This record gives sequence, C-alpha cells and structure tokens, in this order.
Amino acid sequence: MVGRCRLGQDRSGAAAVEFAVVGACFFILVLLLIDLCWQVAVAAALESGARSALRWAATGEAAPGNQSAAGHVAELVLRSSGLPLQAAGLTVSVDSFPGFSTLSTPAAARSGLGGPGDVVRYSIVYAARSLTPLGQALLPTGLLQHHLVVLAKNEPYPTN
Repeated sequence: MVGRCRLGQDRSGAAAVEFAVVGACFFILVLLLIDLCWQVAVAAALESGARSALRWAATGEAAPGNQSAAGHVAELVLRSSGLPLQAAGLTVSVDSFPGFSTLSTPAAARSGLGGPGDVVRYSIVYAARSLTPLGQALLPTGLLQHHLVVLAKNEPYPTN
C-alpha cells in the first residue's frame, strides 16, 4: 500500500510525457503549415508567371525559334514565376475567340493565340508536389493540382 501511494505522488518524468504529447502535435501542425504555405506560394507564382507570359502574348510577337506559342507561354510562366517549378508538372492550353460575346460558344474557339483584338483563354494547370511526407500522405497522389484560367484581349497589332 505504501508503494502505491508513493507512485501516485511521484512527478518525475511528467514534463517529458507532456512534452512528447504536445511536441508531436506541434510538429504535425508545423509540417502542415509548411505545406500550406508552399501551395499558396505556388499559386501566387503561377499567377505572376501567367501575367508576364500574357503581356508577351498579347502583342502578337512570334515565339522564338521553332517553339509553339503555347510552349513559349509555358516557358515564360516557369521562368518568371520566381519559384523552382518543374516543367513536367505544367500544362498550358491556349484558345482564341473573336470576342467576349463568343466565349460561351465552344464552336467559336480556335486553337492558338489568335489575331489582333481577339480574346484569348489561357488554361494553366500545374501539379505541385507536397514538400513534407505528411503532406504527401494526406494528398491522394502526393500532388495538388493548381488550375488557373485567364482571359486576355490581344492588342490591335498590325498583321504581317
């Protein structure tokens, strides 16, 4: 009986047990916060990169070399995003429409950057990896897909 009474009053090791419980929860929270911040940064970087690419595309300038217009837009998005994004995770599709009133008509869409005064729809999809093992375990494939759709009207540039 004396041993039980002393065992109930013995507080040595209580701080270690409390730290283990609270520390594990805190560590999981920090890992989730790191992944959340990374995904927000990727979304902002894609938006910034898209803005830079659209400035180039709206002028009607030709893509350098034998690169397609969508390929050059994808390259500009990656280069001007400010983050080490992977080209393998990025998909860019570009459709043009004669005007804003024809956006709801799928048959009016033409592939490519269009001509002067056309409205262009850029669909940018990026599959971002999670940074931590916890984030990879929570996402079904370990990837979070960011989808950005931007509409822009081309400038009235002269056609050659």
